[in-house]
Amino acid sequence: VSSEQIQGDYLEFGVSRGSTLIQAFHQIRRSYLDRAADLSGIHSPSQHQSVRALWDGMRFFAFDSFQGLPELTGPDLDTRDFADGKFAFRQEDFLSRAGRNGVDLSKVVTIPGWFADTCCDETISRHDMRAAAFVHIDCDLYESTKVVLKFIEPLLVDGTILIFDDWYAFRGNPTLGEQRAFHEWAPTQSHLTFSEFQKEGPW
Repeated sequence: VSSEQIQGDYLEFGVSRGSTLIQAFHQIRRSYLDRAADLSGIHSPSQHQSVRALWDGMRFFAFDSFQGLPELTGPDLDTRDFADGKFAFRQEDFLSRAGRNGVDLSKVVTIPGWFADTCCDETISRHDMRAAAFVHIDCDLYESTKVVLKFIEPLLVDGTILIFDDWYAFRGNPTLGEQRAFHEWAPTQSHLTFSEFQKEGPW
């Protein structure tokens, strides 16, 4: 993203204790600042400044109920891993932990509440959200992921990176969980092309 100079914010859906957002903050910051340093002296000052401006303008949106998972319904009931209230972590504790771990809280925007209530046009308008460089989806559930994918549609740009944290939950069944939500949603986005970039981790 830094080398291709993709403009936009970092959006994470389901932050819980904030471990992923903390890691993302530091890695993205390092990537942008290293890229800006590489351009310094060998390219025009404007290129260096444009990369630095991308980092300076990036915000880290933390969407979470801060009450844990919602009540499971429909296909999401087919699991032993997830339950109503799991992963609950207070918003103030999330922010405190992020700050203690070196995250610049002036760049963090928390969006507390259930996705069905917060993933809406009003949120986009209120925060002047224009583009997403990164979207980290840690919703776990099919119903939650459906809502998030619909919400991010106007924010996707050429080069946006989508990360699914629990892609292989629900025993890796493509008719359940995040996989099902994506496979239903992607064909409706005929103007977009999706390319698998990397797989990692147990999920």
